[in-house]
Amino acid sequence: MKKKTRNIFFISILILAALFFYGRHNFGNDRQSYREIVSLAASGDISTAFIKMEEKKSFSNPIVNFIYQRWKKKMYARFVSKEEVFDNTSENKIVNDISNIYREYWRVELMKPLPESRTDSTLYNNIADYLLSNNLTNLSKDSLRKNIKDDSVLKKIIENEGFKVNFNFRNGFQELFIWNKESSEKYDVILPKETIKTTVVFIESYHINGYDEFSTIGDSQVGGWATKDSTTLFCNKGTYELNSEKFKISYLKHESLHFTDLKNYPNLSSADLEYRSKVIELMYCTEGTIYDRISEFVTGANKADRKNSHPYANYILIQNMSKLIFNSDFNTEMDQWKKVSVDKINKAASILYESNENLLQKDNSLHEII
Repeated sequence: MKKKTRNIFFISILILAALFFYGRHNFGNDRQSYREIVSLAASGDISTAFIKMEEKKSFSNPIVNFIYQRWKKKMYARFVSKEEVFDNTSENKIVNDISNIYREYWRVELMKPLPESRTDSTLYNNIADYLLSNNLTNLSKDSLRKNIKDDSVLKKIIENEGFKVNFNFRNGFQELFIWNKESSEKYDVILPKETIKTTVVFIESYHINGYDEFSTIGDSQVGGWATKDSTTLFCNKGTYELNSEKFKISYLKHESLHFTDLKNYPNLSSADLEYRSKVIELMYCTEGTIYDRISEFVTGANKADRKNSHPYANYILIQNMSKLIFNSDFNTEMDQWKKVSVDKINKAASILYESNENLLQKDNSLHEII
Protein backbone atom coordinates (compact mmCIF):
# COMPACT_ATOMS: atom_id res chain seq x y z
CA MET A 1 0.00 0.00 0.00
CA LYS A 2 1.40 3.39 -0.98
CA LYS A 3 2.12 5.85 1.82
CA LYS A 4 -0.49 8.36 0.59
CA THR A 5 -3.14 5.65 0.27
CA ARG A 6 -2.24 4.29 3.69
CA ASN A 7 -2.56 7.75 5.26
CA ILE A 8 -5.97 8.28 3.66
CA PHE A 9 -7.06 4.86 4.94
CA PHE A 10 -5.98 5.59 8.53
CA ILE A 11 -7.52 9.07 8.45
CA SER A 12 -10.81 7.54 7.26
CA ILE A 13 -10.69 4.99 10.09
CA LEU A 14 -10.06 7.75 12.61
CA ILE A 15 -12.94 9.85 11.26
CA LEU A 16 -15.32 6.85 11.40
CA ALA A 17 -14.17 6.02 14.93
CA ALA A 18 -14.66 9.63 16.03
CA LEU A 19 -18.14 9.71 14.50
CA PHE A 20 -18.99 6.42 16.22
CA PHE A 21 -17.93 7.55 19.70
CA TYR A 22 -19.19 11.11 19.34
CA GLY A 23 -22.38 9.81 17.77
CA ARG A 24 -23.14 8.07 21.05
CA HIS A 25 -23.03 11.42 22.86
CA ASN A 26 -26.50 12.23 24.21
CA PHE A 27 -28.04 9.94 21.57
CA GLY A 28 -30.84 8.56 23.74
CA ASN A 29 -32.04 11.90 25.11
CA ASP A 30 -31.82 13.63 21.73
CA ARG A 31 -33.65 10.83 19.96
CA GLN A 32 -36.39 10.95 22.64
CA SER A 33 -36.77 14.73 22.22
CA TYR A 34 -36.92 14.42 18.45
CA ARG A 35 -39.54 11.68 18.70
CA GLU A 36 -41.64 13.90 20.97
CA ILE A 37 -41.80 16.56 18.25
CA VAL A 38 -42.68 13.97 15.61
CA SER A 39 -45.40 12.58 17.91
CA LEU A 40 -46.99 16.02 18.15
CA ALA A 41 -47.10 16.23 14.37
CA ALA A 42 -48.44 12.67 14.08
CA SER A 43 -51.31 13.45 16.44
CA GLY A 44 -52.25 16.45 14.29
CA ASP A 45 -50.85 19.15 16.58
CA ILE A 46 -48.61 20.70 13.92
CA SER A 47 -48.74 24.21 15.38
CA THR A 48 -47.24 23.01 18.67
CA ALA A 49 -44.70 20.91 16.77
CA PHE A 50 -43.49 24.06 15.01
CA ILE A 51 -43.27 25.92 18.32
CA LYS A 52 -41.05 23.11 19.60
CA MET A 53 -38.97 23.27 16.41
CA GLU A 54 -38.41 27.00 16.93
CA GLU A 55 -37.31 26.30 20.49
CA LYS A 56 -35.08 23.39 19.46
CA LYS A 57 -32.77 24.77 16.79
CA SER A 58 -30.49 21.73 16.83
CA PHE A 59 -29.40 18.65 18.78
CA SER A 60 -25.95 17.97 20.18
CA ASN A 61 -25.86 14.43 18.79
CA PRO A 62 -24.70 14.72 15.15
CA ILE A 63 -26.68 11.73 13.91
CA VAL A 64 -29.97 12.84 15.44
CA ASN A 65 -29.31 16.44 14.42
CA PHE A 66 -28.64 15.49 10.79
CA ILE A 67 -31.94 13.58 10.59
CA TYR A 68 -33.77 16.36 12.46
CA GLN A 69 -32.51 19.17 10.22
CA ARG A 70 -33.53 17.32 7.05
CA TRP A 71 -36.98 16.58 8.48
CA LYS A 72 -37.39 20.13 9.76
CA LYS A 73 -36.53 21.60 6.35
CA LYS A 74 -39.13 19.41 4.66
CA MET A 75 -41.75 20.31 7.27
CA TYR A 76 -41.22 24.05 6.67
CA ALA A 77 -41.44 23.53 2.91
CA ARG A 78 -44.70 21.62 3.28
CA PHE A 79 -46.54 23.66 5.90
CA VAL A 80 -44.97 27.12 6.20
CA SER A 81 -43.52 28.31 2.88
CA LYS A 82 -45.70 25.79 0.99
CA GLU A 83 -42.89 25.46 -1.57
CA GLU A 84 -43.39 21.72 -1.83
CA VAL A 85 -45.07 20.55 -5.00
CA PHE A 86 -46.92 17.29 -4.41
CA ASP A 87 -45.66 14.41 -6.52
CA ASN A 88 -48.04 12.20 -8.44
CA THR A 89 -48.16 8.83 -6.72
CA SER A 90 -49.89 6.85 -9.45
CA GLU A 91 -50.33 6.84 -13.21
CA ASN A 92 -54.02 7.60 -12.76
CA LYS A 93 -54.95 11.29 -13.06
CA ILE A 94 -58.17 10.99 -11.05
CA VAL A 95 -56.39 9.30 -8.12
CA ASN A 96 -53.62 11.90 -8.22
CA ASP A 97 -56.06 14.81 -8.34
CA ILE A 98 -58.24 13.53 -5.49
CA SER A 99 -55.16 12.73 -3.39
CA ASN A 100 -53.86 16.26 -3.86
CA ILE A 101 -57.21 17.76 -2.83
CA TYR A 102 -56.85 15.87 0.45
CA ARG A 103 -53.21 16.92 0.82
CA GLU A 104 -54.15 20.58 0.41
CA TYR A 105 -56.90 20.11 3.00
CA TRP A 106 -54.42 18.57 5.46
CA ARG A 107 -51.85 21.28 4.79
CA VAL A 108 -54.35 23.95 5.89
CA GLU A 109 -56.26 22.19 8.68
CA LEU A 110 -53.25 20.63 10.39
CA MET A 111 -51.81 24.10 11.00
CA LYS A 112 -54.87 25.27 12.95
CA PRO A 113 -54.03 25.22 16.68
CA LEU A 114 -57.59 24.86 17.95
CA PRO A 115 -59.69 21.77 17.08
CA GLU A 116 -62.88 23.83 17.06
CA SER A 117 -61.50 26.01 14.25
CA ARG A 118 -61.03 23.06 11.90
CA THR A 119 -63.50 22.38 9.12
CA ASP A 120 -63.93 19.89 6.30
CA SER A 121 -66.35 22.05 4.28
CA THR A 122 -63.65 23.30 1.90
CA LEU A 123 -62.45 19.73 1.34
CA TYR A 124 -65.88 18.47 0.32
CA ASN A 125 -66.67 21.57 -1.75
CA ASN A 126 -63.42 21.07 -3.68
CA ILE A 127 -64.18 17.38 -4.22
CA ALA A 128 -67.69 18.17 -5.43
CA ASP A 129 -66.40 20.85 -7.83
CA TYR A 130 -63.76 18.44 -9.15
CA LEU A 131 -66.25 15.62 -9.77
CA LEU A 132 -68.70 17.93 -11.51
CA SER A 133 -66.14 19.74 -13.68
CA ASN A 134 -64.67 16.42 -14.85
CA ASN A 135 -68.05 14.79 -15.50
CA LEU A 136 -67.37 12.02 -12.98
CA THR A 137 -70.90 11.93 -11.60
CA ASN A 138 -74.46 12.08 -12.93
CA LEU A 139 -75.74 13.71 -9.75
CA SER A 140 -76.88 17.30 -9.86
CA LYS A 141 -74.80 19.90 -8.05
CA ASP A 142 -77.34 20.22 -5.22
CA SER A 143 -77.69 16.46 -4.83
CA LEU A 144 -73.95 15.91 -4.85
CA ARG A 145 -73.34 18.56 -2.19
CA LYS A 146 -75.96 16.91 0.04
CA ASN A 147 -74.42 13.44 -0.31
CA ILE A 148 -70.69 14.11 -0.72
CA LYS A 149 -69.85 13.81 2.98
CA ASP A 150 -70.82 10.15 3.26
CA ASP A 151 -67.92 9.34 0.86
CA SER A 152 -70.00 6.81 -1.10
CA VAL A 153 -69.86 8.74 -4.38
CA LEU A 154 -66.10 9.22 -4.18
CA LYS A 155 -65.58 5.59 -3.12
CA LYS A 156 -67.40 4.33 -6.19
CA ILE A 157 -65.41 6.60 -8.53
CA ILE A 158 -62.05 5.53 -7.09
CA GLU A 159 -62.98 1.84 -7.17
CA ASN A 160 -64.14 2.18 -10.79
CA GLU A 161 -60.59 3.31 -11.56
CA GLY A 162 -59.32 -0.05 -10.26
CA PHE A 163 -58.13 1.09 -6.81
CA LYS A 164 -58.96 0.14 -3.23
CA VAL A 165 -59.99 2.89 -0.84
CA ASN A 166 -60.70 3.47 2.83
CA PHE A 167 -62.12 6.60 4.45
CA ASN A 168 -61.75 7.42 8.12
CA PHE A 169 -62.27 10.27 10.57
CA ARG A 170 -59.51 10.37 13.18
CA ASN A 171 -58.31 12.99 15.67
CA GLY A 172 -60.58 15.54 14.02
CA PHE A 173 -59.36 15.01 10.44
CA GLN A 174 -60.90 13.36 7.40
CA GLU A 175 -58.60 10.62 6.16
CA LEU A 176 -58.10 8.91 2.84
CA PHE A 177 -56.18 5.74 2.02
CA ILE A 178 -55.80 4.57 -1.60
CA TRP A 179 -53.92 1.49 -2.81
CA ASN A 180 -54.16 -1.03 -5.65
CA LYS A 181 -51.84 -3.86 -4.65
CA GLU A 182 -52.60 -6.26 -1.82
CA SER A 183 -52.25 -9.86 -0.64
CA SER A 184 -53.85 -11.79 2.23
CA GLU A 185 -53.03 -14.44 4.81
CA LYS A 186 -54.98 -16.18 7.59
CA TYR A 187 -53.87 -16.15 11.23
CA ASP A 188 -54.99 -17.60 14.57
CA VAL A 189 -54.53 -14.85 17.15
CA ILE A 190 -54.44 -15.77 20.84
CA LEU A 191 -56.03 -13.15 23.10
CA PRO A 192 -56.67 -13.33 26.86
CA LYS A 193 -60.28 -14.46 26.50
CA GLU A 194 -60.32 -16.27 23.15
CA THR A 195 -58.46 -17.24 19.98
CA ILE A 196 -59.50 -15.27 16.90
CA LYS A 197 -59.30 -16.59 13.35
CA THR A 198 -58.60 -13.58 11.20
CA THR A 199 -57.59 -12.68 7.66
CA VAL A 200 -54.93 -10.02 7.26
CA VAL A 201 -55.00 -8.03 4.03
CA PHE A 202 -51.46 -6.78 3.43
CA ILE A 203 -51.41 -3.46 1.62
CA GLU A 204 -48.24 -3.56 -0.46
CA SER A 205 -47.99 0.14 -1.26
CA TYR A 206 -50.12 3.26 -0.88
CA HIS A 207 -50.89 6.10 -3.26
CA ILE A 208 -52.06 8.15 -0.27
CA ASN A 209 -51.63 6.99 3.28
CA GLY A 210 -53.61 9.02 5.80
CA TYR A 211 -52.99 12.34 7.49
CA ASP A 212 -50.21 11.31 9.91
CA GLU A 213 -47.94 10.04 7.13
CA PHE A 214 -48.46 13.45 5.53
CA SER A 215 -48.05 15.42 8.75
CA THR A 216 -44.69 13.79 9.59
CA ILE A 217 -43.15 13.48 6.09
CA GLY A 218 -43.51 9.71 6.44
CA ASP A 219 -41.95 9.39 9.92
CA SER A 220 -45.24 8.09 11.32
CA GLN A 221 -47.77 5.94 9.51
CA VAL A 222 -50.93 4.03 10.30
CA GLY A 223 -49.90 0.42 10.83
CA GLY A 224 -53.33 -0.89 9.92
CA TRP A 225 -56.93 -1.06 11.04
CA ALA A 226 -59.69 -3.48 11.99
CA THR A 227 -63.13 -3.67 10.41
CA LYS A 228 -66.28 -3.84 12.47
CA ASP A 229 -68.28 -6.12 10.21
CA SER A 230 -65.77 -8.92 9.53
CA THR A 231 -62.69 -10.60 10.96
CA THR A 232 -60.53 -8.89 8.32
CA LEU A 233 -57.59 -6.74 9.35
CA PHE A 234 -55.78 -4.37 7.01
CA CYS A 235 -52.02 -4.08 7.43
CA ASN A 236 -49.54 -1.52 6.12
CA LYS A 237 -47.03 -4.20 5.17
CA GLY A 238 -44.10 -1.85 4.63
CA THR A 239 -44.00 -0.94 8.33
CA TYR A 240 -43.52 -4.51 9.61
CA GLU A 241 -41.13 -7.44 9.55
CA LEU A 242 -43.68 -10.27 9.61
CA ASN A 243 -41.67 -12.53 11.92
CA SER A 244 -41.12 -9.75 14.43
CA GLU A 245 -42.82 -9.10 17.76
CA LYS A 246 -43.82 -5.72 16.41
CA PHE A 247 -46.05 -7.47 13.86
CA LYS A 248 -47.21 -10.44 15.96
CA ILE A 249 -48.05 -8.40 19.05
CA SER A 250 -48.12 -4.66 18.36
CA TYR A 251 -50.10 -5.18 15.18
CA LEU A 252 -51.81 -8.58 15.18
CA LYS A 253 -52.92 -8.80 18.81
CA HIS A 254 -53.56 -5.05 19.02
CA GLU A 255 -55.81 -4.94 15.95
CA SER A 256 -57.51 -8.29 16.70
CA LEU A 257 -58.61 -6.97 20.09
CA HIS A 258 -60.05 -3.96 18.26
CA PHE A 259 -62.16 -6.34 16.20
CA THR A 260 -63.51 -8.24 19.21
CA ASP A 261 -64.12 -5.01 21.13
CA LEU A 262 -65.97 -3.41 18.23
CA LYS A 263 -68.25 -6.45 18.21
CA ASN A 264 -68.64 -6.99 21.97
CA TYR A 265 -68.58 -3.37 23.18
CA PRO A 266 -70.02 -1.33 20.30
CA ASN A 267 -70.42 1.86 22.35
CA LEU A 268 -66.86 2.01 23.65
CA SER A 269 -64.99 5.22 22.82
CA SER A 270 -61.95 5.30 20.52
CA ALA A 271 -59.68 6.26 23.42
CA ASP A 272 -60.87 3.24 25.42
CA LEU A 273 -60.40 0.94 22.44
CA GLU A 274 -56.82 2.14 21.99
CA TYR A 275 -56.10 1.88 25.71
CA ARG A 276 -57.22 -1.75 25.82
CA SER A 277 -55.17 -2.72 22.78
CA LYS A 278 -52.06 -1.00 24.13
CA VAL A 279 -52.52 -2.83 27.43
CA ILE A 280 -52.60 -6.09 25.45
CA GLU A 281 -49.23 -5.21 23.92
CA LEU A 282 -47.64 -4.78 27.35
CA MET A 283 -49.15 -8.09 28.48
CA TYR A 284 -47.38 -10.03 25.73
CA CYS A 285 -44.25 -8.07 24.72
CA THR A 286 -40.89 -9.54 25.71
CA GLU A 287 -37.56 -7.91 26.45
CA GLY A 288 -36.87 -7.39 22.75
CA THR A 289 -39.62 -4.77 22.34
CA ILE A 290 -41.30 -3.92 25.65
CA TYR A 291 -39.08 -1.00 26.65
CA ASP A 292 -39.30 0.51 23.17
CA ARG A 293 -43.10 0.30 23.35
CA ILE A 294 -43.14 1.98 26.76
CA SER A 295 -40.82 4.68 25.40
CA GLU A 296 -43.17 5.28 22.47
CA PHE A 297 -46.19 5.44 24.78
CA VAL A 298 -44.39 7.92 27.05
CA THR A 299 -43.27 10.04 24.11
CA GLY A 300 -46.71 10.07 22.49
CA ALA A 301 -48.70 10.69 25.70
CA ASN A 302 -50.98 13.71 25.87
CA LYS A 303 -54.15 14.02 27.96
CA ALA A 304 -55.19 17.44 26.60
CA ASP A 305 -57.86 16.14 24.23
CA ARG A 306 -59.69 12.86 24.74
CA LYS A 307 -60.73 12.85 21.09
CA ASN A 308 -57.07 12.35 20.14
CA SER A 309 -57.45 8.72 21.06
CA HIS A 310 -53.85 7.48 20.73
CA PRO A 311 -52.11 10.24 22.76
CA TYR A 312 -54.85 10.15 25.38
CA ALA A 313 -54.71 6.35 25.71
CA ASN A 314 -50.91 6.52 25.94
CA TYR A 315 -51.17 8.94 28.84
CA ILE A 316 -53.72 6.95 30.83
CA LEU A 317 -51.82 3.71 30.22
CA ILE A 318 -48.48 5.07 31.44
CA GLN A 319 -50.23 6.80 34.35
CA ASN A 320 -51.92 3.56 35.45
CA MET A 321 -48.78 1.48 34.94
CA SER A 322 -46.76 4.05 36.93
CA LYS A 323 -49.19 3.80 39.85
CA LEU A 324 -48.92 0.01 39.93
CA ILE A 325 -45.15 -0.26 39.46
CA PHE A 326 -43.67 2.92 40.94
CA ASN A 327 -46.52 4.18 43.13
CA SER A 328 -46.21 7.47 41.27
CA ASP A 329 -48.55 9.41 39.01
CA PHE A 330 -46.71 9.41 35.66
CA ASN A 331 -43.14 8.15 35.27
CA THR A 332 -41.35 9.31 32.12
CA GLU A 333 -37.84 8.18 33.15
CA MET A 334 -36.86 5.34 30.82
CA ASP A 335 -33.79 4.54 32.94
CA GLN A 336 -36.21 3.60 35.73
CA TRP A 337 -38.55 1.64 33.45
CA LYS A 338 -35.63 -0.42 32.15
CA LYS A 339 -34.85 -1.54 35.69
CA VAL A 340 -38.30 -3.13 35.96
CA SER A 341 -38.43 -6.78 34.86
CA VAL A 342 -40.45 -7.75 31.82
CA ASP A 343 -42.45 -10.16 33.97
CA LYS A 344 -43.46 -7.37 36.36
CA ILE A 345 -44.56 -5.15 33.47
CA ASN A 346 -46.52 -8.03 31.88
CA LYS A 347 -48.29 -8.73 35.18
CA ALA A 348 -49.12 -5.08 35.82
CA ALA A 349 -50.65 -4.84 32.33
CA SER A 350 -52.67 -8.01 33.03
CA ILE A 351 -54.08 -6.39 36.17
CA LEU A 352 -55.15 -3.34 34.16
CA TYR A 353 -56.75 -5.53 31.49
CA GLU A 354 -58.70 -7.62 34.03
CA SER A 355 -59.91 -4.52 35.87
CA ASN A 356 -61.08 -2.94 32.61
CA GLU A 357 -62.65 -6.16 31.36
CA ASN A 358 -64.58 -6.71 34.61
CA LEU A 359 -66.24 -3.31 34.25
CA LEU A 360 -67.27 -4.08 30.67
CA GLN A 361 -68.57 -7.52 31.59
CA LYS A 362 -70.90 -5.88 34.10
CA ASP A 363 -72.11 -3.34 31.53
CA ASN A 364 -71.14 -3.81 27.87
CA SER A 365 -72.90 -0.58 26.89
CA LEU A 366 -70.31 1.63 28.59
CA HIS A 367 -68.91 4.45 26.48
CA GLU A 368 -66.01 5.64 28.61
CA ILE A 369 -63.95 3.93 31.30
CA ILE A 370 -60.53 5.57 31.25
